[in-house]
Amino acid sequence: MRTALLIIMLGATVVLQGQSLDEHLQRAVEFNPGVQARYAEFEAALTRSAQVRGLPDPTLTIGYFISPVETRVGPQRARFSLAQMFPWFGTLGAQSEAADRLAEARYQAFLEARNEMLYKVRAAYYPLHELDRALELEREDLAILNSHRELALARFESGKGRMVDVLRTDLMINEEEVDIALLEERRKPLRVAFARAVGYTDDVAVNTRDSLGVVDMSLLRPADSLALDPRLRELDLRVDAALAQADAARRMGLPRMGLGIDYVVVDERTDMDMPGNGRDVIMPMFTVSLPIYRSKYRSAVEEADAMQRSYTALRTQRENDLVATYESGRYDAYKAARMVQLMDAQIEISERILDLLLAAYTGNGSDFEEVLRIQQQVLRHRLLRLSALREHHIAIARIDLLTAKQP
Repeated sequence: MRTALLIIMLGATVVLQGQSLDEHLQRAVEFNPGVQARYAEFEAALTRSAQVRGLPDPTLTIGYFISPVETRVGPQRARFSLAQMFPWFGTLGAQSEAADRLAEARYQAFLEARNEMLYKVRAAYYPLHELDRALELEREDLAILNSHRELALARFESGKGRMVDVLRTDLMINEEEVDIALLEERRKPLRVAFARAVGYTDDVAVNTRDSLGVVDMSLLRPADSLALDPRLRELDLRVDAALAQADAARRMGLPRMGLGIDYVVVDERTDMDMPGNGRDVIMPMFTVSLPIYRSKYRSAVEEADAMQRSYTALRTQRENDLVATYESGRYDAYKAARMVQLMDAQIEISERILDLLLAAYTGNGSDFEEVLRIQQQVLRHRLLRLSALREHHIAIARIDLLTAKQP
């Protein structure tokens, strides 16, 4: 039943080779051990209702008279007693209600764990996406630097340039090659972190070819959606469960009633013959418990009332934290989006400057050092844009988590 429910919620599974982010999110619900543990807790809680709803087991007592008790109709040889106790009216219903609410709360805890896990998967994916794009930019920049070196070397060999321009380019090429090597080495720990976030035990291929852009902030779910947070719903259910537990504790302090029957085996008298000789005895019984020791019942009610106050306070705190985190997340997403827009403008201007400087250098050989500086500035702006885009999407993922948005 568990696997079927998980597949219905997030779709059928797909093969692992080169999966996209959405496909990995689908796999994560099945494989993540933390989510599986939460769902197992929910399944265990479902069985609790049946446990508390049942009546106490009946009691059967069998006795044998070693020395028979003589009666008018014969000696008593054995006694059989069957009794069933019944709690006060509504006690089992209150206990069952508390168990049902706790089971629903466990399910909300499962949903919270699932949503948190999906956020962690997305947060582990975006650095991988940034890394792959950064490697592409670094390699493109390395190719551009090599072309600049060839241009500088050609001008030097023709007597129109300086050797220092070639050497400056060599310095930057060496740095670029080291940066590329470090980025390639960085991929492994990022892929391991991503695989563990999903729940894979081994490394897995991740397809990062999707194009990320700035999300339209007006399309984000409003602050009113914070009410959908599973943790809030869980605390509401725990409050309901505490109320039911308090009611059950009060009813447990009321008398319990029992019905039973005694059956006594009587032997016949051998010394005389009389009406009813050897007739067995059947005796219906009614039992009432006397709950005179009240402290344990009062303590149970006080415990339930204290837990209700605790869950109510936790819900208020959770709601306050959600609002604060939501506004902070919106600001982070907005700030990163503005940074992306700024970098787009800076890249466009820098590239225009670079074209002008290259044209000037090709014509008269001046400002080659400035050409290299602007070339690095263009690369830096592009890398900053990637970093801002990563921060933007992580902030959006956090907002989706807070508003319980499904991927």
